[in-house]
Amino acid sequence: MKLTSDGLAIFNARYAAKDDQGQVIETPDQAVTRISQAAARAEKDDTSRSYWQGIFADIIDRRWFVPSTPIWANMGKPNRLQQPAACFVLELQDDLQAMYQTLLESAIIAKYGGGIGYNFSPIRPKGDLIRTTKGCASGPVELIRLYNCSAAMIKQGGIRRGAYMAILDCSHPDILDFIACKMTGEITNFTLSVGISDDFMHRLARDETWELHFGGKVRKTLPAVELWRNIVTMAWSRGDPGLIFLDRIQEDNPIPSRPLRATNPCGEQPLGHGESCLLGSINLAQMLDNGNGDVDWQRLAHTARIAVRFLDNLIDSGEYPFAYIAENTRASRKIGIGIMGLHDLLLRLQIPYDSEEGRKKSSRIMAYIRTEVHAASAELGLEKGNFPLWEQSVFARDHSPHRNASCLTIAPTGTISVLAGAEGYGIEPIFAVAYSKQYVQDGRTNSLNVFSPLFLAACKERGISAADLKEVAARGSCQNAAGIPEDLQRLYKGAREIDPLDHLAMQVELQKHVDNAISKTINLPAEAGPEMVDHIFRQAWEQGLKGITVFRASSIPGVIKVGR
Repeated sequence: MKLTSDGLAIFNARYAAKDDQGQVIETPDQAVTRISQAAARAEKDDTSRSYWQGIFADIIDRRWFVPSTPIWANMGKPNRLQQPAACFVLELQDDLQAMYQTLLESAIIAKYGGGIGYNFSPIRPKGDLIRTTKGCASGPVELIRLYNCSAAMIKQGGIRRGAYMAILDCSHPDILDFIACKMTGEITNFTLSVGISDDFMHRLARDETWELHFGGKVRKTLPAVELWRNIVTMAWSRGDPGLIFLDRIQEDNPIPSRPLRATNPCGEQPLGHGESCLLGSINLAQMLDNGNGDVDWQRLAHTARIAVRFLDNLIDSGEYPFAYIAENTRASRKIGIGIMGLHDLLLRLQIPYDSEEGRKKSSRIMAYIRTEVHAASAELGLEKGNFPLWEQSVFARDHSPHRNASCLTIAPTGTISVLAGAEGYGIEPIFAVAYSKQYVQDGRTNSLNVFSPLFLAACKERGISAADLKEVAARGSCQNAAGIPEDLQRLYKGAREIDPLDHLAMQVELQKHVDNAISKTINLPAEAGPEMVDHIFRQAWEQGLKGITVFRASSIPGVIKVGR
């Protein structure tokens, strides 16, 4: 497995097997063999296991397909829980013992690399009477603070702090406190999202009032626009909360009898209580046919189909922190195949990310992946059997075989993109042509300077001078830079140089072909006002997205700095 220096550093720090002294004792090639063997264990006999191990190893070694962090960090390692899932959702109950039991289970899941999402709406509002003690309830925000403190103590899988998603329905009486709860700066391990209903959006459009209720009783009535402005203003100022469109998610629920009320921490994977999902991404940066200058459609189809079997096998060969999670995960057999390096591929095809051509090409690619992935899941259903809840699913209506209840999820892929050498994370454009990034390793803060290899290669081909490149490196941008041809300026725009509506348009286009959802940030310039957030949020709902997140430049300090 050929890795860049940054990719190897990520591998050694986060994925490689280590001895008792913490020294790396495994090469990337050995790790590829390790996780491929783990997936192949689910096959029926030694001959099949040997065959599929080789097939799995081939697409991973070539970096055509990159499994998610828990698979690299856990699978096949001795004396370690063989935990392959990246995403979990746990249900909260309005009971003290249940709250702390869920907290304990959350800590154990995070220990083995799982990110967890919750909907806090079942928790009674702050100040409500507790009948057993005659005291007052603390409310969902205090419970989030408790869970946040626990997360700060735990590294996910021993490699990163726990990551959590808190959702609160827009009808909960404590929704205004929830929206503002990160203002103090103490809640650092949670992403916040407001669960938005279609009813609320319709009332907002009609400029009507909105009821906040709990336990069948209305606690407060306010103009829908007042709640909306609070959401918009906070998202504009801090990037939180995002929106989760719960009715839209439920409309696409493949098992309607099992409601979906929460997602994983980045919002791309809705799950029911006690479900988990395994993730992996097709590396589009490796999908160019150098012979004809187009997508290698045959390679893409092969990779997509093999990826389905790889992740599906790991559902069976993997282990889970609790028996009920194993049962629920294997009942629906949800997998999440996504993409990374979309912008890399568009750059190689010389198609601007923020163009109609770029969106059409991306849409065609995602539609093709969807076709191949679902065909592979159908074939596996015939070979190995449908997922156990198939008879309760939408697939039973037309007797369509399916091994997996859902198959497509586009994750942010931050770490595995670096591992694979892709510049564009998930469906994101490159962050900038040149930037510096801070990261913590072994308790020390380090700085990594990045200069886009794709841009440098294009400049070398054009004979652009070192002096002109030095200016680009300092500014972090090639826009209006002396000596940089206009066609390269058009192609090599960073995330902050792309119009927010073009960001949104790409997410909308790809969501049409994705079972679950997409993790994507809509980048806004520092000078953007709250009205831009308002417009984007409304458009996201109107155009069929399942969730939306914005981030305005300079709104909060970050770990990435454009330029040097």
